[in-house]
Amino acid sequence: MGRHWARAALCVSAFWCCRAVAHHSGAMFDLGTQIELRGIVVDFKLRSPHATFVVDVEFLDGKPLENAPVRWEVEWESAPMLKTLGIEPDTFARGEEVTILTFPHRDRTFHFAKALRVEDAFGDVHIMADSDRKFAPSVQRAAANATGETIVEPASTRPTAVTIAGRWQQPLLEFPKDSPQLPLNEAGLKARSNFVHEKSPANTCEPMSVPSVFLAPFFLFEIVLADNHVTLRNEAYNVVRTVPLSGSPTAVGSTGYFGTATAQLVDGVLTVRSSNFPPSGWGLGHDEALGGADLPSSEQKALEERFAVSPDGRTLVYSYELFDPVYMTEPYNGRVELTRAPDGTPIHEYDCDVESAKMWSRSRTDAPLRIGK
Repeated sequence: MGRHWARAALCVSAFWCCRAVAHHSGAMFDLGTQIELRGIVVDFKLRSPHATFVVDVEFLDGKPLENAPVRWEVEWESAPMLKTLGIEPDTFARGEEVTILTFPHRDRTFHFAKALRVEDAFGDVHIMADSDRKFAPSVQRAAANATGETIVEPASTRPTAVTIAGRWQQPLLEFPKDSPQLPLNEAGLKARSNFVHEKSPANTCEPMSVPSVFLAPFFLFEIVLADNHVTLRNEAYNVVRTVPLSGSPTAVGSTGYFGTATAQLVDGVLTVRSSNFPPSGWGLGHDEALGGADLPSSEQKALEERFAVSPDGRTLVYSYELFDPVYMTEPYNGRVELTRAPDGTPIHEYDCDVESAKMWSRSRTDAPLRIGK
């Protein structure tokens, strides 16, 4: 492996692999070790939360295996992320050679790994630092650290008018490692200590709730204003909420996960008030943002969200107040700054797949990944 790619892979491991995801701490992988797998593609699926490879590996770290081939399963990033690299469902065809730099599973006898970079049969290298979606300053810094390039802000992110409408990129965030941010009461602390990865709603493709879906970095968020309603769309988990701009709260979305809401737009600031959420096993937050455990919400959960654009029109300040007296001692106030994406930046389908979703708690006793559709 060349020195450039060794440096890039190391930086990607620090900035992308364990942060640019919707719900995956990476704890099952040995993040201090990288191994290179080379072999023949048996199956590739472009899906979310993780695209997946099944590869018959013939070379490990450049050395031929004595009992080759050995079948490995490899997870990669989500479909929207990989589509920003130009990856399509047929990019890696069955029977073609592929070389994948990975983090191996901590159990070395379990042939399951996390992809850092992938070289296809034509010699093209695919690495998240080369994505064309680099608008948020934190994302630009991560990519620049990985490639050694100078940060250059795309000129098209400078808006012609100051408005909250449009598409915005969620930033890469640093999360606490040892304790939750939320002010948990006794019930909340008990729920956190009793958390079991295999029972997380993430395994069933239940979408991330608000506000935690805004903590999933790299993804886009869109605001579309109409005369009597506003549509809020998070690319992660394809969360779409249509909220009336006046009147009584109404049900938002088609899934029932996001309760009822009403909104107001006053002096350019959009305020959305939501309640009547159904109880959820990760309604207050997901494990990556909360020190290693999902936190549930009750039927008493309520949320006030505020969206305000900076004077130059380039930053969307998302602030919120989260209530749930069943699990918290007091309301929690949070803030995330999103960066404007150029007009026309595509929002990709999330395509959540239950088999893929279960991989974040995958163990050697699970059935092999299915081959084909």
